[in-house]
Amino acid sequence: MIRDLLTVLRCARLAIALPIALKDAVACAPDAVRDFERAVEPIVRGTFSGPEREAMIASLRGTALSFNVGIHAYARMAGRPCDGELVMLAGSVARLYDDLIDNDGDPEIDSWVTSLFKAGEHAVPRDHYRRLLAALYAEIHRRAPGELWHTALLELHDYQMLSRTQRDPATPPAQLGKITRGKGGLAGVVLFGLVHPDMSVVQREAVMEAGEALQLLDDYLDQDADLCDGIGTPLNRGEVSLAEVGARLRALRPRLAACYGAAAARPFTATLLLVLLADVLKHHGNRRATRKGNTSLGLLLAGGTHAIPPKRAS
Repeated sequence: MIRDLLTVLRCARLAIALPIALKDAVACAPDAVRDFERAVEPIVRGTFSGPEREAMIASLRGTALSFNVGIHAYARMAGRPCDGELVMLAGSVARLYDDLIDNDGDPEIDSWVTSLFKAGEHAVPRDHYRRLLAALYAEIHRRAPGELWHTALLELHDYQMLSRTQRDPATPPAQLGKITRGKGGLAGVVLFGLVHPDMSVVQREAVMEAGEALQLLDDYLDQDADLCDGIGTPLNRGEVSLAEVGARLRALRPRLAACYGAAAARPFTATLLLVLLADVLKHHGNRRATRKGNTSLGLLLAGGTHAIPPKRAS
């Protein structure tokens, strides 16, 4: 743990605007909970019932609240308004989509999602999970501005399908690196593109770098679970260290400053530092220790659980 905390300390220059980032993260949580209740809960309640419904709401809400912090921080940096309900829909779709791809077990899931994302067309879903994903996605498609997010989503899905090779121990490091950049970078373009549809090419490249770093942090947090599931990542195979991820975060600061202005970029880079610190504490501690009850801040800190339980490798 000491080595990982030293990585956080080496990123201390990112903390210049940490008070602003913390204040914004806490301040946006109550509105985000209400946005979730208005935009997402009715769709879930119309699809699921009983305890399964409440478990799904808790999973999607936790993940969406976590995503909300980063997307709001980006919107502030880019000087763009942020549709809170759209953000909560996007975070919910991200959670459910990721779990369907990883945990569904149906060989037809890739083609089903492809048809859904390409034209909103799909066969009648056979289960609640797919009906929910289709309904949430349709609402995003109705609300979201521009085409950037959708173009990036189609590219992202290609990388998600490619990521199945992560279960093969023979997958070379270059392939894992390509998957990490594609999944993380394009996820950033999708989510941030919802609030910044006219992102420039240079800005998109900076967002791709930020998204890749966030994907690596997610892999760091999940490395034990990924090993249990037979999933190889650059982190759990020792090809990338947390110290290298920290170095990438530090290198992002001047790139973002060049794209958005130094003052505007500081709260966003401080938010990246918050993610790094939170992931280190979660990795070395008990996730339940971050739960502070059913308050907005507690839900924010807790994050989301799997919407579909993973099938562990034997």
